[in-house]
Amino acid sequence: MTLNKEILSGWVELSGFPKFTTTLLPFVLGAVLAWSEGFEFDGAVFAVSLLAVFLLTEFCFVLNACSVYADLKERGVKFDREEGGQVRGEGEEEETSSFHSTAASGRFDALVKGRISVQQASRGAYLCVLAGFPLGVVLHFWFKTGPLTLPLGILGVLIPYSYSRGPRLSYHGLGELGLTAGVGWLTVFSGYYLQSHEVSWLPTVVALPWLVDVFKLKLTRELPDFECDLAINRRTLAIRLGKARTARLYFPLTVCSWLAFLPLLFLDGVPRVGLVLLAAPVFFTAKSLVALRKLDWRSNGVGERKGKGEREGEREREGEKEREGEKEREGEREREEVERGLRAVTRGAFTGMTLIPAVLIGIFALKIVL
Repeated sequence: MTLNKEILSGWVELSGFPKFTTTLLPFVLGAVLAWSEGFEFDGAVFAVSLLAVFLLTEFCFVLNACSVYADLKERGVKFDREEGGQVRGEGEEEETSSFHSTAASGRFDALVKGRISVQQASRGAYLCVLAGFPLGVVLHFWFKTGPLTLPLGILGVLIPYSYSRGPRLSYHGLGELGLTAGVGWLTVFSGYYLQSHEVSWLPTVVALPWLVDVFKLKLTRELPDFECDLAINRRTLAIRLGKARTARLYFPLTVCSWLAFLPLLFLDGVPRVGLVLLAAPVFFTAKSLVALRKLDWRSNGVGERKGKGEREGEREREGEKEREGEKEREGEREREEVERGLRAVTRGAFTGMTLIPAVLIGIFALKIVL
């Protein structure tokens, strides 16, 4: 019984349930959008499909965490058992960020302390897919939700699987696009389609600000995971572009996300008073933008990690251990300051992004009521 409790607690920790809002809320948005267009509310379909989305989200998060952890172990990266599975490389003070809520740099504590193994967690992830398959069959054949029901479900499995296994999109600079397509578009479109049984451009138009923000947040969250991704040769867009260039994309992507709300003004029946709710995500996004601009991207604390041989060469050229130690301590302080800043940025960005579908749900719910 104790062993089962340990495995269950490890599974819950790997799942990262608060982040399920990134799939469940946009799915609900799609459904509410369909109801606001006059399609009948189907409670049974909504409940079954929401459960299916939950299971696929479990599959996505757990499988990705297992894949990254296994790659880190394979490359001999050490983990600090006392600090939540923080990654440490041999001879290094710190090989990755301590921002543990991201997929690449965190949620490893359960694996490090042996509460659940990679094999057990991976099997559980695949069991979630098996449990979701009959739900898709029921939706397609029993509730007759439309010919795209099963293809959409299969796509919902292939995207997260391809993200960290198989083609390993996240290792080749394509993970950002895959995640944007899955979380940013597929969730909203599926929620709409399963209630309306029709293909429409409307869910795509409404999802545009959410879609852009998903891509932006993915890039932003790769910044604190920069060293971790380097350690496993995960060639994310942030790795390819560098930290400074990635950070500079935040502002234009934010502007694009805000501009993507404009089509709401031209949709029939959208209550103008409801648009006031958009101030909530805009506030938190602006807050994260201010925090990002305060970071000094010229300091060593945010620069790309140097190779071990290069660092040793610099130490030889400096020739003074005392000066070298002081320089390292100064660099460590800079890194800690930047990591604190990045936590503030990602907190604000994540909150702002999550509020987008929540606020849109409120706007289209008002359309139904009014």
